[in-house]
Amino acid sequence: MGEQNAQLDPAAAQAVLFEEVYLPAFAEKCAELGIQFTDGESVTAALETVSMLKQSSQTQSVNLVKVAHAALCEQTGTQTPEQRKAAEMQTEKAANVASADRIKQALASLATKQ
Repeated sequence: MGEQNAQLDPAAAQAVLFEEVYLPAFAEKCAELGIQFTDGESVTAALETVSMLKQSSQTQSVNLVKVAHAALCEQTGTQTPEQRKAAEMQTEKAANVASADRIKQALASLATKQ
């Protein structure tokens, strides 16, 4: 009974909560979402990253989730939402230009000469 009432120092208490509560709950939620980790270090790193992102986004005006997303997009060669929007705007502008009568006539003239 003495062991149940013994006080843990803050670091030990945090370690117990992390290992026995947060980590298993996080791993379970990730598994539900189809996210699998190769080892315990990966799970711990992912949980710590999520925690740091939450803390940072609460204390900073810059949205670090967006910054992290943009960095991941760059690393994987995927367009960011801003890049997709810019490409859509360029396509729309090109479609508007191509639909102008003078442009149609110029294109038709070039096409008949070739």
